[in-house]
Amino acid sequence: MSDPVSADFGVRMQLIVDVLAQTLDRAVLLDDEELTPVTHSRQLGELDDVRVHSVLQRETRAEVKAALFEFGIGAADSAVWTPAFPQYNLMPRFCVPVRSASERFGYLWIIAPEGSLPEHGQQLAERAGADLLAILDRRNAALRSEESAQQGLLMRLIAAQDPGQAQTVVAELHARAMADPHDVVQVFRFEPDPDDAGDPVDRSMALRLRLAATDRTRRWYTLAGSPTTILAVSRSDAGSAATADTVALAVRASYGTHPAIGSSGAPLPITQAALGFRQARLALTLAEVGAGSAQVADWSALGSWRTLALLGQAYGPDRLGELVHPGIVGLIEQGREDLLRTLETYLANGGDVRRTSEDMYLHRSTLYYRLEKLTEAVGSDLGDGETRFDLMLSLRLARLAGLYRPGSTAV
Repeated sequence: MSDPVSADFGVRMQLIVDVLAQTLDRAVLLDDEELTPVTHSRQLGELDDVRVHSVLQRETRAEVKAALFEFGIGAADSAVWTPAFPQYNLMPRFCVPVRSASERFGYLWIIAPEGSLPEHGQQLAERAGADLLAILDRRNAALRSEESAQQGLLMRLIAAQDPGQAQTVVAELHARAMADPHDVVQVFRFEPDPDDAGDPVDRSMALRLRLAATDRTRRWYTLAGSPTTILAVSRSDAGSAATADTVALAVRASYGTHPAIGSSGAPLPITQAALGFRQARLALTLAEVGAGSAQVADWSALGSWRTLALLGQAYGPDRLGELVHPGIVGLIEQGREDLLRTLETYLANGGDVRRTSEDMYLHRSTLYYRLEKLTEAVGSDLGDGETRFDLMLSLRLARLAGLYRPGSTAV
């Protein structure tokens, strides 16, 4: 889907680049701050390998990029000449940084094989850089305004409490070409690293762009925050099996970490996005306490954990802690993670000693010794069905209450 705002400003930038190239009779190129080509003029004058590669491949080779930044273009506040780099077949260039006091948009390049431009030509290039800066400033302001409006609509969508409210918001999304009334949605939530110094909104937007580039069958939206929310909107007949993997890979690539992610599970009608948001929120809570084995905890696949998550939402951690079996509390206070993990594995295997021994790489005699200690600690027979249910429930409640995490037995 084309963006009319970006398209309009793109036409203006192209015009400035073309006019400058025709006036100087030189090839002109506009790169972004990472030296990825944004636009370029037609091929005027003598060219070099770097120019040809950047136009054809839509990139600047890593070694050329490193050489230019080492020369100092990244710190330049005004126009600067870059020398020839014969080893890369790079001709001299007149470089005009396109930047404001707070933001660097990119670089305007004029190829000058002889290493010089008339004074008037340099002034024209600097004027073109200033004009591009003004356009990019206005474009960013327009995009921020549009982004703010979209974010407001999405916030209303995931907060809608009744079908009428949701249908009204979906109609507004449809008018903005953000969604169709019969679309479905999946919601994901994750907690960004609190030590990340990057701007959360910029990171969130970068994540959205990465998702859109990876999977073009969906419309992707992100809501920055702690936690951050992702909405994947698609037609009702679109497959959804790989969506969780797509999200996990994109989060890892954008943030450099692989946090626990909560998913609303199977796609829901877009008018039920608020339900999906609640499910993803609860799934994230469960993912953070170790429910399930995958990075993305799918609400629709979490079984009995879902009931406990709803109970935890209603009661709160303190009251949940009061429901934990006193024998489990005692083991937590004593720091007996070995016994707690043994009990969890034993119960998960339905009391099967052989499977538990294999899963934990324990000798049978060691396992029997631990089971004796557990029987003493809980004061009940581990073979009793009611006791097993109570202990499994207590272990999960202890996790939700923040009393116990695998790897930590701090109360």
